[in-house]
Amino acid sequence: MLNLNSNDKLEGQPFIVRQICKKISQNNKEYYHLQISYGIKNYDARIWNNNEEILKEITPGCFANVWGVVKDFKGILQIHIDKITKIDSPDENLIEEITPSCTLDKLKLESEIKHIISTIKNQNLSLLLNNIFSSTQVKENFYKKAAGAEIHHAYIGGLAEHTIEVTKTVAFLCKLYSYIDYDIAVTSALLHDIGKIIELSDFPENKYTDSGRLLGHIYLGVELISKEAHKICDFPEELLLELKHCILSHHGTLEMGSPVVPMTIEAIVLHNADKMSAEINGFNLVIQRDSGTGCWTEFNSTYKRYIKK
Repeated sequence: MLNLNSNDKLEGQPFIVRQICKKISQNNKEYYHLQISYGIKNYDARIWNNNEEILKEITPGCFANVWGVVKDFKGILQIHIDKITKIDSPDENLIEEITPSCTLDKLKLESEIKHIISTIKNQNLSLLLNNIFSSTQVKENFYKKAAGAEIHHAYIGGLAEHTIEVTKTVAFLCKLYSYIDYDIAVTSALLHDIGKIIELSDFPENKYTDSGRLLGHIYLGVELISKEAHKICDFPEELLLELKHCILSHHGTLEMGSPVVPMTIEAIVLHNADKMSAEINGFNLVIQRDSGTGCWTEFNSTYKRYIKK
């Protein structure tokens, strides 16, 4: 854990470079503006020169050692960088130390998913889930991907963590409202973001892939689910239709990216569970990332408000 304070000096401190771009100050001086991170924490940083070689060496997603000093700029910690050098081949310990990750390890997340699948009584849905989560593509990607590029669960293991949160919420609501179809609702919760294994790249980059930008995780997820369902002999078309509708509508509105709005009870349950997990975690990430010295975060453009720490 790295806890920085105003006037701290940095001597070769490793960070991940999240963003870097050239800007011009009010007095017409060129400088580099960076966002760098250590674990979940993000820091605003400046390099007060216009050396063109910096952009060639320091790129988004790279690991770098930083020399400089931490300043308090209007209540926000800002790192003034004197020197920065790219770490060409970071070792596994360093990657694990400074890359943001879920508090639960892969084995725990995998165990949770397997347990939830075991509660599904419908044989077709149970087989579909077991086939998907045992496939090489999912096993190699699901537990190391984030659930988002920036806003919520944006860390290693975030996709699995978010999926489990949504599914547990859906399962609870099924107990509260006995008329919800448990098997459809829980299966759709487990699979609602499965397309993100294709939509997002690996850490430390964690950016949208070409497929992610051009198609999006909703389409990619439905395509993956349909492909696997059609491998199962006599998989009921009506059941697949119900499942696909839940996935297609889980963002809730057309404006938020769903091609259709929720039109079944199971779909509206999934949408609200997904929204709850994303927003609660999103608020927490804003608080954890904030480098301000006060008890409120900076104004957050995503949520359009200040958030109390």
